[in-house]
Amino acid sequence: MEKFLTNYGLYKVYTLLEDYYIGNQDFTDPIDFVGRTFEYWCENEQAKKTFELDLDEARKDYFGSQRADLIHDDHFIDGKLNFTFTAIGKCKSCNNYHIYLDLNVFSDKPISNIIDNVDNIAFHKQNTEQHPNTNIYAQKVGAFPEIKRIPNKVITNYFDRETNQWYFKGINAIDKNFGIGSFAYFRRIIEKELIHIVESIKLLPDSHTAEIQILLDKHNENPKVSTIYDNIFQHLPNSLKVLGDNPIKLLYNQTSEGLHSLTEKECLEKAEKILKLLEFVIKKINEERSEIKDLKETIKGLK
Repeated sequence: MEKFLTNYGLYKVYTLLEDYYIGNQDFTDPIDFVGRTFEYWCENEQAKKTFELDLDEARKDYFGSQRADLIHDDHFIDGKLNFTFTAIGKCKSCNNYHIYLDLNVFSDKPISNIIDNVDNIAFHKQNTEQHPNTNIYAQKVGAFPEIKRIPNKVITNYFDRETNQWYFKGINAIDKNFGIGSFAYFRRIIEKELIHIVESIKLLPDSHTAEIQILLDKHNENPKVSTIYDNIFQHLPNSLKVLGDNPIKLLYNQTSEGLHSLTEKECLEKAEKILKLLEFVIKKINEERSEIKDLKETIKGLK
């Protein structure tokens, strides 16, 4: 739940509950979300703080202030769970700043046939009727103020101003569920920054510096050839080999697929994966740089 509330943008579906059964009806009522905490940006304190979900008084009066052993009959559409409500996220630090999230909760299969049997909506704890392969999901369908993801400082410190503009637009496009737009921004980042990343890796202590420089020289002679991306894995530091795959080649390969050959959903999935891999590589570069800097300071202090 914390991952969903902290990191998910609009219309990105999150699995709340797998293999639903009566008696385990968590998240089938808005009251189940009250008290859930998550990390979010507080405008008052200009920092990430812990927020806590609540309902306004009108909704508490309607849904009830505590969990009952039933589900409201208006939470169903053709037997499937499907309801939307507004939750308030309140900053626990300043106790003043708050956000509004419109949350839609739904199941992929029917969990009640309320047309034939109205009493079926009363789900008592001792009843453990199974609904195999039936899952309950949630998505954000609205937010005020709009969802604003704060860029990772390690990444923004690595990129220049132009690339940071693409990075910021890319992560915000992901949060708004814009697949083609987000994928286009991250492809642009890879095309511009990948050789810069290789040059940074070359300077790391565990890299094969001379061999990487040879690959760079060949690339500069003919930038259209992908030899450097195919052959660099064996010369990478161990911190970038732990994946078992060549992260540089994986990033490069994303620039070869046409945008319009993919669906909006496929583009969104690719953009999210590129973001994770790109951030992983740059974080590893930063960690090793910092470690060397600290060691140099230590050696200097011992002389």
